[in-house]
Amino acid sequence: MSSSREALAELLWAEKYRPRTLDEIVNQSEIVARLKKFVEEKNMPHLLFAGPPGTGKTTSAHCLAHDLYGPNYMQYMLELNASVAKDTPILVRINNKVYRTTFEELDKIYFVEGQYISYGDGDYVQTSDLEVLTIDRDTKKIKWAKVNWLIRHKVKYIVKLRLKGGSEIKLTGNHSIMVIDEYGNLIEKKASEIKPGDYLISFITILPGTKKVINLKKYMIKDNSKIKAAKKIPVDSEFAWLMGLYVAEKAIVFRQTNKLLQTSGQIVITVGYPGEEYLVTRLENIASKYRIPTYTNMVGSDFDRSRLSANHVRLLHRALARYLREEAYDEPARARFKRVPSIIYEVPPDIRLSFLKGIFNGDGSGKWGHVVRIASTSKKLLIDLAWLARITGIESSLFNEEARLIWKGGMKYKKSDLLPAEPFIKYFKRISKAINVNWEYILRHQLYEGKETVSKDKIKEIMKSIDLNKLSTEEYDTYKKLWSLINSDLHVLEVVNIEILEYNDYVYDVSVPDNNMFFAGEIPVLLHNSDERGIDVIRNKVKEFARTRVPGEIPFKIVLLDEADNMTADAQQALRRLMELFTANTRFILVANYPSKIIEPIQSRCAVFRFSPLKKEDVIARLKWIADQENVEYDIEALETIYEISEGDMRKAINVLQAASAIGKVTVEAVYKVVGLAHPREVREMLKLALAGNFSEARDKLRTLMVNYGLSGLDIIKQIHREIFSGEIKLPEEYKILVADYAGEIQYRLVEGSDDEIQLNAFLARLSFIGKKFKV
Repeated sequence: MSSSREALAELLWAEKYRPRTLDEIVNQSEIVARLKKFVEEKNMPHLLFAGPPGTGKTTSAHCLAHDLYGPNYMQYMLELNASVAKDTPILVRINNKVYRTTFEELDKIYFVEGQYISYGDGDYVQTSDLEVLTIDRDTKKIKWAKVNWLIRHKVKYIVKLRLKGGSEIKLTGNHSIMVIDEYGNLIEKKASEIKPGDYLISFITILPGTKKVINLKKYMIKDNSKIKAAKKIPVDSEFAWLMGLYVAEKAIVFRQTNKLLQTSGQIVITVGYPGEEYLVTRLENIASKYRIPTYTNMVGSDFDRSRLSANHVRLLHRALARYLREEAYDEPARARFKRVPSIIYEVPPDIRLSFLKGIFNGDGSGKWGHVVRIASTSKKLLIDLAWLARITGIESSLFNEEARLIWKGGMKYKKSDLLPAEPFIKYFKRISKAINVNWEYILRHQLYEGKETVSKDKIKEIMKSIDLNKLSTEEYDTYKKLWSLINSDLHVLEVVNIEILEYNDYVYDVSVPDNNMFFAGEIPVLLHNSDERGIDVIRNKVKEFARTRVPGEIPFKIVLLDEADNMTADAQQALRRLMELFTANTRFILVANYPSKIIEPIQSRCAVFRFSPLKKEDVIARLKWIADQENVEYDIEALETIYEISEGDMRKAINVLQAASAIGKVTVEAVYKVVGLAHPREVREMLKLALAGNFSEARDKLRTLMVNYGLSGLDIIKQIHREIFSGEIKLPEEYKILVADYAGEIQYRLVEGSDDEIQLNAFLARLSFIGKKFKV
């Protein structure tokens, strides 16, 4: 294709069929007519495009620039991006296999020649098998989420944030980090706006896992039936403990033949003597369980060979040695390249804990279950352990050649119970008459000594004493929001130092649809999908672009600020001044979903264009045309369903069409499958069974929906609520009120972390009761 953008578009239909000129824009006829007038006059004011997502705001800005400057308009237009450094650690899932890796390593996997697109100053590659850790917006619990795009571009400087507990994260100054504001909301803040004493967000959770088996057949030079050692080894608690001890005290020995084949592989685990003979016995017992021959011998000290100081336990299993050399080392088999084998991240929590116990028995000190220190010269291993602990429900921190695992040990060590005090103090002051404990005494250190964080336990004590009947609707909504924060997997970490570093290399970002957040860092920190709307960007990058003149027929350049309603107040003031200073040679186009969030002095300087949701017939016509262009078979009912799901968002509608077409013919069932929703017909069947008093059948239907569609309780209760009022369920108005009220209660319980199936069963039971009692 003729340009990088067109090549990028081939990957994604929403880009491929995005209008390139104003003539191609769908539906917004009045807006198009006004913009065409600017093209004719070769002049325009600053513009503010306002309206719901997917209605063509950003597209219209690109089309206007295209019609003004021609196909190479991007050299006259500034769009903005931001990212994290290449060595930033991140936990990912690729093809359902979990790895603790870095963006530099992801680059090697995904940025393959011919597979990525260069566009502007960045490179883009679409991913279909990559997932990262993020949070559920409702429950604040940790979950996996798919990544659509991996992006990179080069920068000269980055910011390094050092956190209390020893870890650090490096990113561009305009990358957004999630923080908790004074009202308990999760908001974005630029790295350049972070200062020492601010608090970032991390997590501790218990991710589920599945039982795994190590298949050693591919590590055998030849499949010898005489070999008695197990060829498949289940990773249970005992073997995970052995792997942990191996990572801590390991060595691998091979004999190399003249054909460069490594044979007679041995795993050597060093156990201290005297005092640790029990570890030798346990190792030999585990090896015996899997028919692995062992040989144990005493060895002397490095300083005095005659003084016996350790046992060498040798596991004589060549294939297992090859497996561990591949999985437990990052590079050559040396101590500073140790890693946690990737299979350990995937096993159930109790097995992950056994692995950590093995590491502790080998390289640890302290008291297990309180505070332990694990020493290693491998920085990557320590980061691995920090992430592994945090997905296993254990707090972790990093120091020089040491990782700490913390269960309890006072506030000197334990930080994972902490949240910012300010949101709670503000709330308690507002509702003090409804609180039935002396909350000011409980929070005396925060109120009178300036302590900025507070433990969740203290907050819970106060929250549980609140008389909810004395709260207004708004106060009760705040109560629920703060409770979800207390019951979440989240806590805060203090920033202790900030540095600006010269870098001159690639930085990276991921695009996480719908959620726009992901965890990365030596200790996981919650980051936002990068954007550039902070004050430093307005003052520096935009200023540099705006101050240069453009030769040619059009005497101005364009700065496009997407999601401008999320700019900080300071950034908006800086933008206002730039709009005044550089009017002669720069025009600003601001795109916003909520223009009311933009300050009045900016609004008054812009011509405002209000984009309305696209009409049903326009969306369906566009989907038909795209399907015909791509030779996709479809049912018209499926296209109508796509419109209902997208709610007039053309970009979302096209993405759903493309995803559904990958399955085959685009049918209603295919659409609901790709968007992760149950077919409304099946939800209605479940509700009708419950209302008819067939509780057991309704419960079976619920289980089927949860398993087949992989739906959470929140997903299902939202669909139930929609179907109750859809008109398909014939229910008298007074009973709809009862059902809606109880649906709201169930939704609240689910947000608070109650069991999905139990709560939904309770809802179906209530429906059965209503159906029988009132003969609905």
